[in-house]
Amino acid sequence: KQWYQRRVRAFEEYRKISNMLILHMREFEEKNKEGSGAGALKKQQLVDWYLQQIEQDIEGEQEMIAKKIVTEKVLDRLVKVDSVLLEIEGGSEDPAVDADPYLVVHPNYIVE
Repeated sequence: KQWYQRRVRAFEEYRKISNMLILHMREFEEKNKEGSGAGALKKQQLVDWYLQQIEQDIEGEQEMIAKKIVTEKVLDRLVKVDSVLLEIEGGSEDPAVDADPYLVVHPNYIVE
């Protein structure tokens, strides 16, 4: 039962983080339809934005690092497992550039 409760809490946190990120991305896309990038945000920009949103709830550097790691994993899952986000690669030869890809919400995804 304890394992199940932890699993449910983890999923609830995943849903909370993913919904906040997706809603932010959709708002950003709406505001920035024109121009290069067409409303795409870099992965690191999303992580930084989310951490700013929850900054008042974070106590200490260790918790900040833990939240950053969780947020990066949520973004990775949204891209690789759930296919909710799409990576837009710049086609750069530099691996450092491709490590921080642009992300967009899949056009067919509906926020619950």
